[in-house]
Amino acid sequence: MFVVSLMLVASASAQASFARLPIPDDAKSVIHAVHVAAKARDYRALKALMVSEFTWSFGGDGDANQAIEAWKHDQQALYELSRVTRLRCSFITDVSTIQCPANAGIYYRAGFTKTADGWRMFYFVAGD
Repeated sequence: MFVVSLMLVASASAQASFARLPIPDDAKSVIHAVHVAAKARDYRALKALMVSEFTWSFGGDGDANQAIEAWKHDQQALYELSRVTRLRCSFITDVSTIQCPANAGIYYRAGFTKTADGWRMFYFVAGD
């Protein structure tokens, strides 16, 4: 039991240390671009900032094109995407995943990951 408790504390400590790392400028630039595109309802710009296998629903949907089509009919989603990308973001679990806002819980959150094409948004969800 002591070993399990020690492992949980170490894991939480590692996650906390990732959260304190500064966000790279290239990632900040992409997050800002997503914010601007969502606010302007610029679907073409948003699509260019997303990975193609994009998670936007826990109902099995996992495609950037599907997300864009859904957002065209759900202006609240674009408002929320614009809102969360102006809040404080941080690394979560490791240095390959940034989430905005940092501690969203089950509320709206956007995730960004480093790809061969640079940082891209790979999820925007709410719920658990």
